Amino acid sequence: MTTTTSDNQELVDFLKNVNLFADIPEDSLESLGSSLKTTEFPENETIMREGAPGVSMYILRTGMVEVRKKDPLTGIDFLVAQLGPGASVGELALLTGRPRSATVNTLEATSVFSLTRADFRTLLIQYPEISLGMSRVLAERIEQANKNVGVEYVSLSKNANLDPKIVGMVPLNILKQHRIVPLAMSGRSLTLAMVNPTSVVAFDDVRRYVKGFIIEPRVCTEEDFNRFMSMEYAKLMKLKPSDSKVLRTQPVKPLAKSRRRGGLETQSLEDLEAEILGGLEVTTDEDEDVKPSEMELQTLSGDAPVVRLANNILALAIQKGASDIHIEPQEHGVRLRLRVDGVLQVESTLSRKIMLPLASRFKILSRLDISERRLPQDGRISLKIDDRAIDVRVSTVPAKFGEKIVMRVLDKSTSLMPLERLIDHPGVSGRVHKMVREPYGIIYVTGPTGSGKTTTLYSCLSEINEPGRNISTAEDPVEYDLEGINQIQTHKDIGLDFARILRAFLRQDPDVILVGETRDPETAKTAVEAALTGHLVFTTLHTNDAPGAFTRLEEMGIEPFLTASSTLGVIAQRLARRICANCKDEAEPDPSMTGFFGCSEADLPRTYKGKGCSACAGTGYKGRVGIYELMVMNDELRRKVTSGAKTDEVRDCAIRNGMMPLQKYAEYLVREGHTTVEAVMAVVSISETPEEE
Repeated sequence: MTTTTSDNQELVDFLKNVNLFADIPEDSLESLGSSLKTTEFPENETIMREGAPGVSMYILRTGMVEVRKKDPLTGIDFLVAQLGPGASVGELALLTGRPRSATVNTLEATSVFSLTRADFRTLLIQYPEISLGMSRVLAERIEQANKNVGVEYVSLSKNANLDPKIVGMVPLNILKQHRIVPLAMSGRSLTLAMVNPTSVVAFDDVRRYVKGFIIEPRVCTEEDFNRFMSMEYAKLMKLKPSDSKVLRTQPVKPLAKSRRRGGLETQSLEDLEAEILGGLEVTTDEDEDVKPSEMELQTLSGDAPVVRLANNILALAIQKGASDIHIEPQEHGVRLRLRVDGVLQVESTLSRKIMLPLASRFKILSRLDISERRLPQDGRISLKIDDRAIDVRVSTVPAKFGEKIVMRVLDKSTSLMPLERLIDHPGVSGRVHKMVREPYGIIYVTGPTGSGKTTTLYSCLSEINEPGRNISTAEDPVEYDLEGINQIQTHKDIGLDFARILRAFLRQDPDVILVGETRDPETAKTAVEAALTGHLVFTTLHTNDAPGAFTRLEEMGIEPFLTASSTLGVIAQRLARRICANCKDEAEPDPSMTGFFGCSEADLPRTYKGKGCSACAGTGYKGRVGIYELMVMNDELRRKVTSGAKTDEVRDCAIRNGMMPLQKYAEYLVREGHTTVEAVMAVVSISETPEEE
């Protein structure tokens, strides 16, 4: 009985903090709460979809949701807001009956109170105070809209003295297409009545005809616009009766030519650059030292061509499968480079005048301070394209000629390859399979940044991801979404680092633990302790090869005997460019390869190369292939490590016990026609992997 009373009071306390019910007396809230319908939504479920009929509203009781709006040009879903308990969604569509203006998805299991129109009418009769709450909600939404948009209302019927020269500055088809009317000009400002004052495409099209002016939007109703166009426009512009029929024609399609890239509607970067430069005022050399204000940066970055240019850069990178985007201000331009298959390629060189608004646009998308250009900043852009969740990690640093921006593209929907496809050598693949099935111990994956360590770790986890295992990961960032695995993102700002998450995992009855990176002594020590107490641990290190992992751990303060007894094995790896399968052909023997293969010219093996085709953009390479060095621990190796043996001694011992060095694995890939000597030499140094004695 006490529990029921407590639950009721908890519900009453919750409803008191919901704006919609804030004016209802407390003694009535309990009966109100019992009449509300509760709906449960699992994680990653859509509560309401943009464009769907607005027949219900929802009040979040527990959980968290994200609100997304789709860019009409590119189809990219941008994150608008994240809402928690007490927030309401869908009330405007419920009242107006218009389609939903945004999509709402759950970020975790979420419970909501749902209200249909009929439910809402019933509640209004029983609790008239709800109308006050709804007024407050609507007032807050309108106030927020005014704050964000910064527009005033205007009545076209009361603007009887419009100047036909000003109205005629923009063609009729543009007026009808975007439902806009130029009202007045003052200095370098153009006042524009708009049914949708947030339409950046409308701003863009108006600037095609009215260059060099600041556009000041005013909002008008659709009914007011339709009345003006049907009754006033022809008289104002003195159209002939025969010409008035054009007012009844359908709006024309957008003028800008576009094409599709990987399911995204885009324009060429050159066309967008020309549009942006056409709308910028010419400055002298002295003007370049003037720092724009934050408001000016907001305005510049909100211009439609800049918005589309930023969207097109992201779309181009995703379509080409780029892992990184580099935007680099140079003395005479802005260089755009994409890292595809591990190699940076120059995609375009843009005007320097574009850099400031473009940088501001990416800062806005990643929620960074657009006025701060002296210090490095890090942010994140969350995209959703054709049901593919994509994270973009944004990093800015001040350089000599402006801010350099580097963006890491993480496609969370990318399917993981099984180990036998990831590791081409059947012997090495089989030993890794056996190692990841061990009940406890640590498996280290080593290599430089961008060598594919995370992909290897995830593939290992996929091999052992079963309902009977409790698998938990600590990552920075979470690069793939793995079903059935508990993934936790580090958060340095609140002290949630690898070591703290790892300590928490040990109290969560884990079977398998993945630590994204062992970068400090505390994390290394806790991981070793977890392995020694019966857990299977996966983690990464930054070392050149597998034997070097023990030296790195010793530098972190881990005793050699603890390292030796806890380690199952070490996987070192690199990524080399893969020969394009579409244009693969046998290569002529090259005498310079004798040093790589360690043989005479007469004994050189058959090798292959890509001739270059449309599939690989003429490079001869498409995709990447892993080069692996697997060292599995045994008694002899453990004795070497425990005695504090040097890296060279550990390496020689590992080779005697069957370890294939990086160079030997690379030779295997070249002989099998997966890659070329040139691609291997770009990522593997012969000096760091001595030949087998």
